Amino acid sequence: MNAKYQVYKDIAGKFRFRLRAANNKIVAVSEAYDSKASCVKGVKSVQGNCNSHIEDKTVDAERLSNPKYEVFMDIASKFRFNLKAPNGEIIAASEAYQTKQNVLRGIEAVQNSCDAEIQDLTIDQDAEVTGLCEEPAEGLNDTVLELNSPSSSVDSGTTVKLKGKLMISDSSKGVSCVKIEIYEEDPSFMRDDLIALGMTENDGAFSIDWVARQMDNLDDSVEIYAKFAGTKNYKSSKSDVYKIRVPWYAKRKQ
Repeated sequence: MNAKYQVYKDIAGKFRFRLRAANNKIVAVSEAYDSKASCVKGVKSVQGNCNSHIEDKTVDAERLSNPKYEVFMDIASKFRFNLKAPNGEIIAASEAYQTKQNVLRGIEAVQNSCDAEIQDLTIDQDAEVTGLCEEPAEGLNDTVLELNSPSSSVDSGTTVKLKGKLMISDSSKGVSCVKIEIYEEDPSFMRDDLIALGMTENDGAFSIDWVARQMDNLDDSVEIYAKFAGTKNYKSSKSDVYKIRVPWYAKRKQ
């Protein structure tokens, strides 16, 4: 398939776009727009600035002027990039990558898509669009967030699938198409770290990948939980905390 910019409506009724590369992977997404015209204008801004230079903020290098791609590491130590317009506004953001090489390939995919077509999914309601998401329940609803018990011990570098479900408390009906965050609990520093995130499916279920690694030097375990920040129709909720042992010997093998 050819690369394309897909314009769609999210569950809140806002307009967004994503760049789907030739390999069918999503390499960049936009902010939310109030109108389709503004969203399409955002696509054209990305296309117009797609060949901008790259500033690597993970090393001590020269800071460049806008427009530019900014390569950085997020709080979960994953690599990401933002494409900034001449006015400094972020017009596209990437997914998280495990390596800098992969994030640079993501930028290359954007650069190779300067003339990609714009597909309006708000009309087609294609099977991949968020139109599959159910309408939010009326009012402000209590929620229950369940995280299935993960493996109690995994080797460092192993991809762990963290599965669970977000439901409305009084009906057990799933809450679709909302963001779920996975945190490492760190009471010693009074701050929990975001280590992974994903979205719920139409039935409220989610499956989020986390690459296991040591998070501190105190012991060989990681305490994790899932969190839903809430929306205007659903109250926030948090899952139980689970302990996963990541043996020290596995860390030394890397």
